[in-house]
Amino acid sequence: MKEHNWFRLDNAAKVYPVIQTDQWTPMFRLVAVMDEDVCPELLQKALDSLTDRFPSFFVCMRTGFFWYYLEKLKKTIKVEEDVINPTGPVMRGEPLLRIRYYRNRIAFEIHHVVTDGNGGLVFFKTLLAQYLRLLGHDIPFEKGILNPKDAPDPGELDDAFLRFSRMKVLPTRMEERAYRIRGTKLPASYMRVTTGTMSAKQVYDVAKSYNATITEFLAAVLLQSVYRIQLADGKPQRPVKVSVPVNLRQFYPTNTLRNFSQYLNPGVDPQYGEFSFEEILSSVHHYMRLMCNEKNLNARMSKNVADEINPVLRVVPLFLKNVAIFAEWSRIGEKLFSITLSNLGKVDMPEEMSKHVERLDFVLHTSRINACECSVSTLGDKLSLSVASAIAERYVERLVFTSLVKHSIHVLIESNEL
Repeated sequence: MKEHNWFRLDNAAKVYPVIQTDQWTPMFRLVAVMDEDVCPELLQKALDSLTDRFPSFFVCMRTGFFWYYLEKLKKTIKVEEDVINPTGPVMRGEPLLRIRYYRNRIAFEIHHVVTDGNGGLVFFKTLLAQYLRLLGHDIPFEKGILNPKDAPDPGELDDAFLRFSRMKVLPTRMEERAYRIRGTKLPASYMRVTTGTMSAKQVYDVAKSYNATITEFLAAVLLQSVYRIQLADGKPQRPVKVSVPVNLRQFYPTNTLRNFSQYLNPGVDPQYGEFSFEEILSSVHHYMRLMCNEKNLNARMSKNVADEINPVLRVVPLFLKNVAIFAEWSRIGEKLFSITLSNLGKVDMPEEMSKHVERLDFVLHTSRINACECSVSTLGDKLSLSVASAIAERYVERLVFTSLVKHSIHVLIESNEL
């Protein structure tokens, strides 16, 4: 087996080291609620068994002359007790993943420079399966669960952006600037997470009644909530947009475990007049059907790849690249959307495994500037919608979950806030 001591950052990951700070790291988190309390010793053994199978996960970030890169860890990652404030900052040189536990919960946190939600889900499901095997359960290697004894497939380490970009069309990244949710900032490094658990069938039935997908329906709920917040502000109106990551693996033959997503920003402009919920959902529905296709998404990722492989930029020292990347991110970046909605979709597990996992939550860290991020995952009939917030005001969570209840969806609320 080839030894992997370091990795280049994939195309999407290159911006993250530039924009992260000592108090903010672009992280996300997956949480499994198990049917019994966790045994830390067996969880540690399960984690240790994955180091060779997932070499690109057991890494730290290093600074090169031309680019940042990921270096293989020289120490073991230790499982640790969970904390009230999740996805805290990661310092340079520290491991980019954490495994945490509390009572019957297992949490996996990972820096976005390593992978996206779908790649992280493969790792997390494999970890959970291995843990359950150590408890004596027979869990098959299927439905995205990898065998820790196998050598890594080279395709899993692939930068799929470079592989599949056709470079025929390079569209502009510019869009009209979106409304930004404002409020009283919470203390640095603290993030409130409010998770609503509901019946996936109830949500599906409501979305279907509008001839929409679950993602489109929830995006419309978020847009209507932010739209109302802006109206209450009484300030000059801007477009309200939600950023929706699209998993590119559905369009290309790849099993990469690295980042491979693109973003679409459906929304409405209040300057055109008042919008009902039905009008907002119709706008989201038709935007997604128009824009979410292979050709459009390939053009978008080709623009990013073209910048990376530019022969002039490639030979520029890293400190100058950082200036250029940060300037471009400041010019557009988070200014193009008001809030994020990332939907992992239905998480598929073998029946032998799913009967031991009661629920699976997906939590995004708030972005560096925008106040709130939303994320969704579904296991069986339990759909979890998590709202991560960096502001003291709770109006986003209140409006979102109240809207769902008004659509006759029963919601159970949990929060990390004491």
